[in-house]
Amino acid sequence: MAEKEEKMEKYTTKFFAAANTENGFFSLFDEIFSPEKLRRIYILKGGPGTGKSTLMRGIGFTAQANGYETEYYYCSSDTGSLDGVLIPSLGVAVIDGTSPHMTDPRFPGAVERIVNLGDAFDFAGLEGKRDAIISLISEKQVLYRTAYRYLSAAGRMEREISELSSPAFLVSKADAAIGRLISSMKKAKKGDVTYRYMSAIGTSGLTVFHTLFQKADKTYAVTDKYGLGYLFMGRLCTALERAGFSMTVCPSPLIRSRPEGIFVEDENIFFAVCDEQTAQTCDKTINITRFISKEYLTAHRGRLRFSAKCAASLLDGAMESLAQAGRLHAETEKIYGQFVDFTKVDSIKSAIISEIFANNM
Repeated sequence: MAEKEEKMEKYTTKFFAAANTENGFFSLFDEIFSPEKLRRIYILKGGPGTGKSTLMRGIGFTAQANGYETEYYYCSSDTGSLDGVLIPSLGVAVIDGTSPHMTDPRFPGAVERIVNLGDAFDFAGLEGKRDAIISLISEKQVLYRTAYRYLSAAGRMEREISELSSPAFLVSKADAAIGRLISSMKKAKKGDVTYRYMSAIGTSGLTVFHTLFQKADKTYAVTDKYGLGYLFMGRLCTALERAGFSMTVCPSPLIRSRPEGIFVEDENIFFAVCDEQTAQTCDKTINITRFISKEYLTAHRGRLRFSAKCAASLLDGAMESLAQAGRLHAETEKIYGQFVDFTKVDSIKSAIISEIFANNM
């Protein structure tokens, strides 16, 4: 059993395909699940609690069990649920095509196929719960609007911190260190840059996936102080791109322009802004204080600390609103779950598995 689980884990990568940001909901669906790049995309339609995530998970497990690398993309709000599963070598994806990432086919039949889980509904039963469903979903939408206002304010405070602290950043010293890092690498081969979210601000707080830490041969922890770790990562990202390296860049879920992770494909090296606990598991640490004018920070410490406290409080407010929204979502799922014929959902899953893996198992 342990050997089978280890084999399954080998073929697994986990990311988020979207984020709750300072500017609201932002999705990478169009990039990750591009119909121009994939052979077939199954778009699942149906309400909450109708088995979409379970269906996708079952397809992913089947792929892993048969030796296919499988990419799992989790929901940025309900971080335990799936938004999509991608099997790159087969060019096949199964995605949640409902709000907030509404997806309609661009090349219907030729690439995308609509899978309507609403066919498994007990409509009479759901109509009997009409008022409860409307009330729960409406209240949840109010909480999301509140959360996004908090996230917007938190983003503004983080930018205030960066604006105030950036004069303390010793650019030439940081660039020299970045130059030494890049010179120690082999010559770049491709130069492709892809974007994936490794963390999300959702109903369970801040969730971080360690896929790229586990994939890398060498990991670098970049410490942070008043946002200067992200400034270092931004300059590192620009330098690597100019040098032509293929990268997977992981933006911060709050502020998309901030890279919190950079995986250098050609070198199998991962750089990430880390907390102290995660930094202890990394191979090397880049201490951001090496590139900081301590005198400048000391002179502005009061304002920086106050702004950091405000940003943290606003982020806490956003996560509390999201947590409340998550509880309402769970209640909504319970209602729908009472009026879904899951034997039909299982039949749909079995049919999709047969189509995907025909002659590939």
